[in-house]
Amino acid sequence: MVFFGENVPKPRVERCYAAVDDLAVRDGALLVAGSSLTVMSGLRFVRRAAKLGVPVVIVNRGTTRGDDLATHKVEAGTSDWLPLLAASRDGRR
Repeated sequence: MVFFGENVPKPRVERCYAAVDDLAVRDGALLVAGSSLTVMSGLRFVRRAAKLGVPVVIVNRGTTRGDDLATHKVEAGTSDWLPLLAASRDGRR
């Protein structure tokens, strides 16, 4: 757990960077859901993904600090949009 204003532990950051790097190898995409990316702790992974050519999808109401790096920006709330995504992946929609 990390509270607002605290530093994210270095091993956790390294694991997240590795996960983003893996997205590049597996032709994956980074989904950011419900974050303004105001703090660097989240934005740094968006920057890494964009640098590696990994598509970045941001779902958020309002602008974020990562909008200029996003491949797609969905202007919606996560409680509305994520169930639609799940249903489409299950073939129910």
